[in-house]
Amino acid sequence: MIKKEKGGFQMKKINRILASLLAIALVVLLPGLGTAKVKAATSNTFTVKWIPAMNEWRVQMLSSWDENRENGDLNFLWGYLKEGDSLVVVGGEGSPKFDDLHIDRKLANLTLYQMTGSIIVYADQNIKDIYVLKGSVASIHGSYDNVYVYDNSACNVNNDVAYLYIGCETKMEMNVNALGTVGHCKIENRGNLVKEMYNVKANTLRVVNGEDKTDAANYSTTASATPATQTTTPAATTTTPAATTTTGGAVSPKTGESNVMLLLFLGAAVCFAGSAYARKKMAQTLS
Repeated sequence: MIKKEKGGFQMKKINRILASLLAIALVVLLPGLGTAKVKAATSNTFTVKWIPAMNEWRVQMLSSWDENRENGDLNFLWGYLKEGDSLVVVGGEGSPKFDDLHIDRKLANLTLYQMTGSIIVYADQNIKDIYVLKGSVASIHGSYDNVYVYDNSACNVNNDVAYLYIGCETKMEMNVNALGTVGHCKIENRGNLVKEMYNVKANTLRVVNGEDKTDAANYSTTASATPATQTTTPAATTTTPAATTTTGGAVSPKTGESNVMLLLFLGAAVCFAGSAYARKKMAQTLS
């Protein structure tokens, strides 16, 4: 009877140790489980470029074109482009008009670079930032937050936009028409503020050859209760832009599932070790 009472006491002690081990495991594992999904959502940047030698538009999963890397056709782009990714479309002298670009995924940003043959963009889902750079001719439709037009580019902004930035690094030769409302418009010449407009009425904002033609009756010079979503000026844009961090030229599988399995394995290991310890102590007690 004495041994039995001693064994019961030892069992309670072991249970307390197991409970402590389980608590430690939960503290270690739960934060990892909470971040596994975040790690899986890796953003990529795709660059589409006109290749004269192939007489077609080609694509790489890189933020800027690499002549030494393999490339694919547009089916590759639509097969792997996902929500949160970024897209750069590069034209160049002699590039033809791009077929209408329908984007049915929410993107972090879209960059149009030297699209001199003109391009019509339909953003079926929201695009956070759209950059129209270096002589590009573009017409933008759909849903977007911020639009940036530089240098000698020409752009029709056909829907409401929260923030419209118009600026130059060489010459103020841009042409911009905003057919929707504009929450906040900033015009700069080589980093020097030229003008700011708020709550611009629909179909009234005009910039012709770098000169603002918007009637003062159609906007406010002070910010309203509705803040702009963007207040900073983007980085230099005279070279092919790099929109976001990429994973390189090959498609990478999603990560995160293996992390979850590893964490579950560690948790099982902790519980197994605790169980083995309990059996050993019980054996010693009852012997």
